[in-house]
Amino acid sequence: MKDPKRNELVEELHRLMAEELEAFLRYFQLRYRLRGIDRLAAESFFDKTMQETLQHAEAIATHIRVLGETPKLSIKLEAGGGPVGLKGALADALIFEQQALDAYKDMLPRVEGDPGLEDFIRKQIATEIEHVQEITMLLE
Repeated sequence: MKDPKRNELVEELHRLMAEELEAFLRYFQLRYRLRGIDRLAAESFFDKTMQETLQHAEAIATHIRVLGETPKLSIKLEAGGGPVGLKGALADALIFEQQALDAYKDMLPRVEGDPGLEDFIRKQIATEIEHVQEITMLLE
């Protein structure tokens, strides 16, 4: 018989993984909505952010596997829009990063007592705080 608390934890990890992959896709789309000098100025930022977001999703998938489950993915995403300026793209990125920070903060109490997951979630919170601060400074 499976532990209900463990099942809930795995489902939350699936949700976090999906959010990270959704953020990856949103960053991908934002990167290609930028034009001209804005695109050149932000291309490496978005490339780096996309890779980090993908790494976060992979790390979560690994934790799901460690718990004896297979990662499952459910994403319902529609991303449209025309060209966007650098400030607009960064403002959107700030929303994505704040959502990730909030999700990891919400997850922390659920993993207390599991040293591996608790350490991972705390590191993700620190990383997301850095991202929020970095983008906030870029928008000043």
